[in-house]
Amino acid sequence: MEILLVAVGVFVGILSGFFGIGGGTASVPILLYMGFDIKQAIGISVFQMLMSSIFGFYLHRKNQTYNPSRKVYFGVGGIAGAILGAYLVKVLDYKVLEYLFLGVVVFTLVKLFLSNPQPSKDEIYNPYLYTLIGSGIGIFSGMLGVGGSILMTPILVSFLGFSLKKSSAVGLFFVMFSSFSSFVSLSYFGLMDYKHGLLLGIGSLLGIWMGIWMLKKIKVTHYKTIMVWFYIFIFLITINKILG
Repeated sequence: MEILLVAVGVFVGILSGFFGIGGGTASVPILLYMGFDIKQAIGISVFQMLMSSIFGFYLHRKNQTYNPSRKVYFGVGGIAGAILGAYLVKVLDYKVLEYLFLGVVVFTLVKLFLSNPQPSKDEIYNPYLYTLIGSGIGIFSGMLGVGGSILMTPILVSFLGFSLKKSSAVGLFFVMFSSFSSFVSLSYFGLMDYKHGLLLGIGSLLGIWMGIWMLKKIKVTHYKTIMVWFYIFIFLITINKILG
């Protein structure tokens, strides 16, 4: 089990760095198949996301992908929202969480499919709007064990004029805030699996370096196509698990 979790962590880390996701979108369904229940999977996923997002922030900072000082408002809102989301994990039924997770995947898939990978308008900068968006996404982040960028990326591309690649990088930056808040909250509620989360996180550190390197190399049009197919895959394995 230990070696398998590290290997899964490498795989999830590659996806995290490449798609700008925290990793929960992929790790939660995989952990469900490995025999963990949804609440265990959420705790393990959050631990991994915290580790990988901090390292991902360092790599993007080194590459000067974006200006983090103007994006920190997303994170401030995400911290507050994730606290509420973590509480909802404690009180909501397993099936409710599973169907909410599925709904988020469907929303993301549709928005990405319809989006333009290159911005068609100027990038919008509004600290208050950033904080509000971060808060809303943070609720889903803490509640579903996803970093939040699964929702952040399509919102930035569709409504705020961000390019697809930049949105992915900013989404991973947001994960650093939301996953920290979720980590503290889930730990407080006794829902954090430290051992398995650490194993998954260790593997993800290598994976996220590989994923960010791949992101820099790929053409943006090819990137959108791969991202859409990735979310189709996540949708299929999640619905199969829920209905099965």
